[in-house]
Amino acid sequence: MSRTIKFEARDEYGWEVAGRPYPASQAVPDWWKAMTPYSKSEDNPKGKKLIIKDRVSNAGPKKCVPMLDAITSGYIIPLWADVQVKNEGLNKLITWRTTEQVFMEHGNQARDVQTPVGYNEQVFKFMNKWRIITPKGYSCLITQPFGYRETGVQAIPAVIDTDKNNLEILPPVWLTNDFEGILEKGTPMVQVIPFKRSDWKAEYSYLKDGEYQKLEDRNFGGTLVNHYMKKVWSKKTYS
Repeated sequence: MSRTIKFEARDEYGWEVAGRPYPASQAVPDWWKAMTPYSKSEDNPKGKKLIIKDRVSNAGPKKCVPMLDAITSGYIIPLWADVQVKNEGLNKLITWRTTEQVFMEHGNQARDVQTPVGYNEQVFKFMNKWRIITPKGYSCLITQPFGYRETGVQAIPAVIDTDKNNLEILPPVWLTNDFEGILEKGTPMVQVIPFKRSDWKAEYSYLKDGEYQKLEDRNFGGTLVNHYMKKVWSKKTYS
């Protein structure tokens, strides 16, 4: 049974100006599309042929359904206006032409968050115009879009209980040290993945020696390719 996630603009300006959030399946990155399903080699120059050698297949990352699931799960909130990024000493300066702010500096206390290697410690809020509303018991993971690591910007991940939060979400982001130039309107800024909240308790056990090998041979080892897609995967739909 499908559930409904609602994106509600905070005002008429946001409704008229800000790009609509959309399913992440519509933002599959070019690098993924360009990959061949199987590794290229002298006897497989186009990367379209399955080759098994020494019990190992040449299937490439494009055959990894879990990776594609991550890239296409949930929704993308895009940047709603072009901005220009300049380096001024150790700080970043972001400018734009719209009448409303696109970014706002988060404040010096945000610099206490551990900064990823290669990123400036200055933290900005992305002035997202959309409230996110989910059914009772559902939260959202707000994260850097999994398919977009080279945009020059990275969102700080968070989990929001969007069934109870009343305000728009203003994701904090870092910029890379060396990025200067135009961050274009439409750039994927955050990926929003709804999930049902549950309490969990960990248990621990082990398989007897040799049992895992038999388990593997009954399942993964019994097919040459696409075992996960054929036997394990469940289709996820976001529209």
